Amino acid sequence: MKPASNQLLNISYKFEILLDIGSSNESFYYLDGNNLGAEVGDIVSVRLRGRLLNGLVISKKDFSSMNNGESNITGGKSIRYLFVESILQKKIIDESWRELIDSLASFYMVSNLKMFKTAFPPGWIGKYKNFSKGLKDQIWIETKKEFDIKKNGLTKKEFFLMDTLSKKGNWQSELIKSGFNYTLINSMVSKNYLAKSKRKKNINSKLNSFVKEHIATKKPNLTNEQKIALQKFQTMKPGDALLLWGETGSGKTEVYMRIAEDQFLKKKSCLILAPEIGLIPQLIDRFSRRFNNVVYEYHSNCSPVHRTLVWEKIINANEPLIVIGTRSAVFLPIRNLGLIIMDEEHDVSYKQDSPMPCYDAREIAIEIVKRNSAKLIFGSATPSMKTWKKCIFERNFKLVRMIQRISSNETPEIKIIDMRDEFKKGNMKIFSNDLLQLLPQLRLKKEQAIILIPRRGHSGFLSCRNCGYLINCPNCDVPLSVHLGSQGKKWLRCHWCDHKSRLINRCPDCHSTAFKPFGIGTQRVIEFLNEEFPYLRVLRFDRDTTSGKDGHRDILSKFSKGDADILVGTQMLAKGIDIPNITLSVVIAADGLLHRPDISAEEKSLQLFLQVAGRAGRAQKKGKVIFQTYKPNHPVISYLQKRDYERFLIENSRLRKDANLFPFCTICLLKLSGENYELTESIAIKLAKYLVSFCEKKNWKLIGPAPSLIAKVGKKFRWQILIHGPEGTKIPLPDRSKLWKLIPKNVFLTIDVNPAEL
Repeated sequence: MKPASNQLLNISYKFEILLDIGSSNESFYYLDGNNLGAEVGDIVSVRLRGRLLNGLVISKKDFSSMNNGESNITGGKSIRYLFVESILQKKIIDESWRELIDSLASFYMVSNLKMFKTAFPPGWIGKYKNFSKGLKDQIWIETKKEFDIKKNGLTKKEFFLMDTLSKKGNWQSELIKSGFNYTLINSMVSKNYLAKSKRKKNINSKLNSFVKEHIATKKPNLTNEQKIALQKFQTMKPGDALLLWGETGSGKTEVYMRIAEDQFLKKKSCLILAPEIGLIPQLIDRFSRRFNNVVYEYHSNCSPVHRTLVWEKIINANEPLIVIGTRSAVFLPIRNLGLIIMDEEHDVSYKQDSPMPCYDAREIAIEIVKRNSAKLIFGSATPSMKTWKKCIFERNFKLVRMIQRISSNETPEIKIIDMRDEFKKGNMKIFSNDLLQLLPQLRLKKEQAIILIPRRGHSGFLSCRNCGYLINCPNCDVPLSVHLGSQGKKWLRCHWCDHKSRLINRCPDCHSTAFKPFGIGTQRVIEFLNEEFPYLRVLRFDRDTTSGKDGHRDILSKFSKGDADILVGTQMLAKGIDIPNITLSVVIAADGLLHRPDISAEEKSLQLFLQVAGRAGRAQKKGKVIFQTYKPNHPVISYLQKRDYERFLIENSRLRKDANLFPFCTICLLKLSGENYELTESIAIKLAKYLVSFCEKKNWKLIGPAPSLIAKVGKKFRWQILIHGPEGTKIPLPDRSKLWKLIPKNVFLTIDVNPAEL
């Protein structure tokens, strides 16, 4: 532990503060010489080697009793300490939450500092940053003097600006949004009609993000299956977990709300998690209609200020509240927690694969409910094999099935279309003839469709049809994807490192002009729809179009209001979207998902396809599902067509259990990356040799090292070592400090416990 230097003062306590300085020394001692009232759990600003940093106070020690010992260590020289500069956040953690973070840091093989930084809102630990609490300097515009605007020689625009401006004034940013420009405003200021001043503006007054219209909606009558689910919840003991396996459209969300109401009556708070930001708007809107002003959202699209305010609201709350968020919200120190709900629990987005800590929000939720004597609900129409195993093999989870849809309509038939036959019949288009006939009927019937494409962008890759030359990313071992701009301009882009380059029309290798895009993305499908059906209104729903806090909500809101006939999107389209007017669900070009070299590829593909199929025919209108494939005989297609997900789980779990494959074993993936190929490879070999003896002692197996599936990303070459052993046993890795001594500075190591993909 290093002391920070300055004059020694007779102060009762010294404070250990966790700082991020990029070295093994993470905590330093400081004094509260300015009597700020520092306590354990505060976020404070301090100086280290002249730099101002934000840190967390993690301990408080008696100062006077340690002086003699410290003098001995330093050969009689006095240790000089700096003062705490300011307190930025008061008591943001308590001892029980700190213990949770410590145990997670140990399990995920990271330092406490990294675990804290992952759990906290951005900016709390690191370079100095003052929390604005939502207040920011903004320009305020107001009229400077009283005058008769009719008698003054103003232009039409100037007159309109003066007429629009209220007597009190307005923010310059609001005037710009209304259509006035900076030149006009500055001109009026120079003419002495208007005055500018700086004022503090609350840029985040709305913590609750939900629909404006709070229309009181009558609670629906529960089905028998929903009543059984509620009764099962009532029998749960504190710390218990339940899998709510409900078909799409069976009314899981209503069960969530009734269970949350039960906890509210008992003065307990609730945390509802969804795997994707795209699912948050619908959950927020539905819960806020039922619970009014006690619903808060927390995810990476929220600003750092918003997340700070939500954190403060939580730690200061005296009444129960509801927080809805993505995986990072699992760390929130919610007081008096009674319930955690994890919707779409099967989704791999609950698992972080990079950077470390590679945590799984589902596993953390299980730990939290045990520590807080709360209850846990996992909900899904296609539960993960890991969770199903907890119900059937381990008997750790209770299980409730909901098979019946709320809608009285029959479950839509899934029609499998063999695109090879379409090609033989002369149909060279990306849509089958069946689909080409169904789409024009949407406007006539006032219905809507969703079309899922696994890939965003315009086309999959650019290749020469003459010699086979492929345009790869210069930084990564993947082809560049073709993207289309708003003005029709195309360019190449890497979805791994975001490298961009111009589109070329001639092969660099053989100089042929037969240089065409292959594969299809969301943009290509929209381009085709606009050409083929110009009268149909189309919206795009993927990572490129949903940036910003309300990006997902805006697109889904437009679609649910009927402003578009077709919603084209990537995998986020399959998750939890509940729009009654959708009668047609389509999956095209999905064969690539089936053939990924991943042990869970079939499980993930079948989950995705069934989720998409479940979006159609959820209300009173009958639904249709079209699935286009070049592999109609693939085993997954058989399970899909019969909607027999349980048979898939039974048969595949038997195979995995017999072969001691995940989730019937514990696995750990050690991933190495570096810009020097030879060095990265040699370190991977050295590390594997070092770990062999640790694995053999614990009856674990080591596989590798081997290049990763995508061997180069962002100019870094990637290698991996897989170790696996009996479930329930501790991962046989040496102490973290010993492990990192083997890794030079220009090679990076990531340890991923139970990775989502291999």
